Amino acid sequence: MALPPESLPDQIEGPPSTSPAGGEGLGVPVSVLAAPPEKRFPAWSGWDFLAVAVFTLVVIFVFTLVALFVARALPQYRNTSFSDLAMDAKVVIGAQSAAYPIALLFIFLIVRTRSDQPFASAIQWKWPGSSAPAFVVGGVVLAIVVEGLSRFLPIPKSLPMDAYFHDATSAYLMAAFGITLAPLLEEVFFRGLLYPLLRRSYGLVMGVLLTAAAFAAIHGAQLGYAWAPVLSIFIVGVVFTVIRVRTSSVASSFLMHCGYNLTLFVVLWLASDHYRHLEKAAG
Repeated sequence: MALPPESLPDQIEGPPSTSPAGGEGLGVPVSVLAAPPEKRFPAWSGWDFLAVAVFTLVVIFVFTLVALFVARALPQYRNTSFSDLAMDAKVVIGAQSAAYPIALLFIFLIVRTRSDQPFASAIQWKWPGSSAPAFVVGGVVLAIVVEGLSRFLPIPKSLPMDAYFHDATSAYLMAAFGITLAPLLEEVFFRGLLYPLLRRSYGLVMGVLLTAAAFAAIHGAQLGYAWAPVLSIFIVGVVFTVIRVRTSSVASSFLMHCGYNLTLFVVLWLASDHYRHLEKAAG
């Protein structure tokens, strides 16, 4: 995989000046005599990343528990078991929609306390400007290609994540969450925080592959750990990470991620008669 090295944050350099008394007349710039230390990228450590991962899991768990008990107290869910509520998209998406912003805020605080740069610069969130739609379209194309190739793989007819699509309301909630908050947190977490650490420790190629492997692993439970769909997600993760490498921009991989997820939900929307007959898509 031949990829160009990413550009690290520019060092802050002041105008060259000559040395003080004792060095007058020598014409030697002070920057040569005492060069500023090179900035460490990323500014956070593996322990910081672990803290973010644990905090995120705990926050999601706590909000899910709260959502389950709140839902159980509602009249329409009073006779519903907790196991069934845990598979209700309205409950799950409600909990995660509350938890994800808190996780993002924690990431923001960790990065800001470790780096003297603005958050966006520290994680290399560079908005691609007028080319932003091209990355969304790239995600659409990627989804079509991966879905086409997956037809040659033994993809199970049903996956654990299908259980969240009870009805049209659940499907629309899943779609709204899947093209907004979910890709935002995942891209900041994997391509913003994790990839730079892996790149620094293991090099470019292994950094890309390990980031994609972690990305696929986090989706494993939703896919029943079936090797074919997990392999598909791994390939998608590789592409997202390569885009992040080539553009030095997490925003670009985020846009591609949004386009990819959007395509999957649109395909399901068409296959299920606007989410009215989800059993058609399952069949």
